[in-house]
Amino acid sequence: MVDHVIRIKDVTKRFGDLAANDRVTLDIHRGEILALLGENGAGKSTLMKVLYGLYTRDSGEITVNNSNLPRKFSPSDAIKLGISMVPQHFMLVDSFTIAENIILGEEQRISRFIVNKTKACQQVEKLCEQFGINVSPSQKVEKLPLGIKQKIEILKALYRDTKILILDEPTTVLTPQEVEELFELLRTLQKTGMTIIIITHKLHEVMMVTDRVTVMRHGKIVATFKTANTNVRELSRTMVGADIESVHVDESKEQLLPEPYISLENISTKADGERCNLKNLNLNVYPGRIVGVAGIDGNGQTELVEVLTGVKAIKSGHISANGKRILLNSTEAMRSLGIGVIPEDRSEQGLVLDLSIRENILIGHKDDERFCKYGFFKVKQVDNFVDELIRKYDIRPTRKSAMCRFVSGGNQQKVLLARELERPHLQLVVASQPSRGLDVGAIQFTHQTILKLRNEGKAILLISSDLDEIKTLSDDIAVIRDGTVVACCKSCELSKDEIGLYMGGSNANEVTA
Repeated sequence: MVDHVIRIKDVTKRFGDLAANDRVTLDIHRGEILALLGENGAGKSTLMKVLYGLYTRDSGEITVNNSNLPRKFSPSDAIKLGISMVPQHFMLVDSFTIAENIILGEEQRISRFIVNKTKACQQVEKLCEQFGINVSPSQKVEKLPLGIKQKIEILKALYRDTKILILDEPTTVLTPQEVEELFELLRTLQKTGMTIIIITHKLHEVMMVTDRVTVMRHGKIVATFKTANTNVRELSRTMVGADIESVHVDESKEQLLPEPYISLENISTKADGERCNLKNLNLNVYPGRIVGVAGIDGNGQTELVEVLTGVKAIKSGHISANGKRILLNSTEAMRSLGIGVIPEDRSEQGLVLDLSIRENILIGHKDDERFCKYGFFKVKQVDNFVDELIRKYDIRPTRKSAMCRFVSGGNQQKVLLARELERPHLQLVVASQPSRGLDVGAIQFTHQTILKLRNEGKAILLISSDLDEIKTLSDDIAVIRDGTVVACCKSCELSKDEIGLYMGGSNANEVTA
């Protein structure tokens, strides 16, 4: 007989007219790893936030260990029941040590004002040893890799004697090696009897680590599968209601390289704290071609984008566009080159979440003569333009007054694409991690949009830590390590294994096209 640790029955959660969860019923088995799979906006995170007490359900019942939960309860109530939730964006205090982050809110005190740090460190060390996590409790968090920060969030849950662990998009910012380490940890936790729920849209990872998969679409549960009895194609079709067609670059025709639209020659930047500075970086981006930049996060990708967008000044070297030397890479000068930017963090760098879809689309259009006169927007022309882009990019909800904070990640990305790719005189698109955090449907839309621009003759610089994305889309691949390009070839000339060697520094020989 199956032991149900959680029973969710007919749970509904609304935000205004939107039913984020619509009479959802779900049983979760004790000691299993369950994936909650679905497109952005399917209702996965909302359902788990209801279970964790961050949201109050409008109706329905939730039972944990055969005890009915009241309609209103808090995360602290959930933690007392043994439920913990690790958010997609880590909530750690960088200036604190690992131990201080883990015990925060659960401090054991010697007196009213003095925390027993020695005992806390001992407990954290014991947890690390028990679960094979190689960190020192006294380390500061700020300098740690993202994979370690993910494990610290899980240690916080273990410190609170968690029995039910919810992970929201846990692999979004992890390298392939860190993903494998995380999954090994989850398997270890499962052996102790822990129940683990993973909110995700990554199909291959679901197949690697889960026992069952529940698929949500439009706020409802549409199917549940035993992982061993399904496959990626079936899950993909169930998620979006149709088969997802793969996209790829046609490499069958030999092409003569045009003159580069933009050239970076021996570009170096000043050191900026702990961040990687560029060191004599060389890179060409051509009209009608996609140059994919591969590399482990933190090796200069962010700085490369900042140089191209005028956020970071260059120390030496020079930039040319259309054969003309750029004397100063200011934001105004770089924008005048017709550059559209898809930043790596859409919520922090791309959108103002507390503004509407309409307002976010209009950012940067204050000097656009189509919509402005004497510093004032032409309201009718603006509204027609925004409505057209909402239809063209299939942005949901279709209400242009909807606040971006309450729009799903995939649709936030579409708002960003609409604004940046519809700029007048667009010549170059800088797309940094364009599919990070997106479901398969949104990824397909983003990829198709990028390929369409490439086929229209636009120059595309694609920066991604996803090697499948790099190999699928790129005409040329440049590998960046320690702030410089260590390999640059046609995509067909580099295998994923070879790219991985260059990324990790195992192969010291430079390759030039």
